Amino acid sequence: MKNFVPALVGVLVLSAAQPVLAAVASSPAGPLINMSAEGIKKTVQFKNWKVNLDTPNKVGRISRGIFCGGETDMVYNATYDRYFVGEVNKIFKQKSSTLGYPKDQSGESAFADAANTGADFRIGFTLLDINQTVCAVGTEVSGSGRLKLKAELFSNKSQKVVYTRILESTYASETRVPLESFVDTLVGNAMNVLFADAAYADNFRDNPVLAIEAPGDVIAVRNGSRPGDKMTKDSKGVLSAVVTVETPGGSGSGFYLGRDGYVVTNQHVVGDAKYVKVRLANGYSVPGEVLRKNAARDVALIKTDLEPPTPLFVRATPTKVGEEVYAVGSPFGAQLSTTVTRGILSGERTLNDQRYLQSDAAINPGNSGGPLVDVDGAVVAVADLKKNNATGIGLFIPIAEVLDKLGLKVE
Repeated sequence: MKNFVPALVGVLVLSAAQPVLAAVASSPAGPLINMSAEGIKKTVQFKNWKVNLDTPNKVGRISRGIFCGGETDMVYNATYDRYFVGEVNKIFKQKSSTLGYPKDQSGESAFADAANTGADFRIGFTLLDINQTVCAVGTEVSGSGRLKLKAELFSNKSQKVVYTRILESTYASETRVPLESFVDTLVGNAMNVLFADAAYADNFRDNPVLAIEAPGDVIAVRNGSRPGDKMTKDSKGVLSAVVTVETPGGSGSGFYLGRDGYVVTNQHVVGDAKYVKVRLANGYSVPGEVLRKNAARDVALIKTDLEPPTPLFVRATPTKVGEEVYAVGSPFGAQLSTTVTRGILSGERTLNDQRYLQSDAAINPGNSGGPLVDVDGAVVAVADLKKNNATGIGLFIPIAEVLDKLGLKVE
């Protein structure tokens, strides 16, 4: 930054015609809201920056020297933009940390995806107005400035902007201060408007989205209707309840239970994501929140705001080796969604102290999390594993264990 500031002052073109005031930091902000004691868990990423100035390029006047002579226009160019967005990002993160907002670390891994959805929110700022009237001596300036930003908070859960606020600030100093300090104060005053707004803070106060290893309160879901036809005659109802679960790292399958928007899938399908995309058989997609997961049993529960057209019926009676079963899912992604393969229940196995149903119904990568249904279309298990280098050996988690590990009660 020390090497950049002299170059920056060199390209700033700013006016010292106005009288310079005593040091004044002004912004219409109330007391800042400190969230440190509230134990919030939701995170936010600084993701977007846009410049939308009414008068491009000319954003003030600058004079130079101890006598403040040689006034010229201040130009907002590419060099200043790189510097300024860096300052906005820096001040936003500093104030977030100071006021108890947890740091988002989802993008720090070398393997982070560009479309990372690990944070609960993304925030963007639009520069609407900036004007500075300053006198520069070396890398120090005195004078006054004003700033107007538009802040927008985007929810990765609901896939929409949930908060918008115009942030306005001013700053003036008759004594020379480092240019970086001048800009930081001007930006900081604008950020104070954001962090003093209860409407902004309230977005982080909801119960945090936690993927848990053991279920808390039992969630009651109403069982789907018992199928009226065999799978061989009419499978439309089953297929409409099976979905593709998409994350930045890949995709898997899942299915709706009940009419309250709950989707069952595998834990390894959702991974560490808090939010996923749930794509229906007709191609329509909705955001989903990972509500619960159990890594040991490889099951996860997703919540959407969509009422499914036909939730699946959960079978309560025991399965029998030799009965006909069907695996439904999206092998290799959404393009092959609602693929149905037929087989028989080949056996009941215990591997690594975990119980599985074995079937020769073909499954492939992308089938994980999809349902195994009986000839009537009732769910008996969830696809989990395929034996490598083997044909006709698929392993499925019994539906009773899925419900137990996710804290679901079918009524």
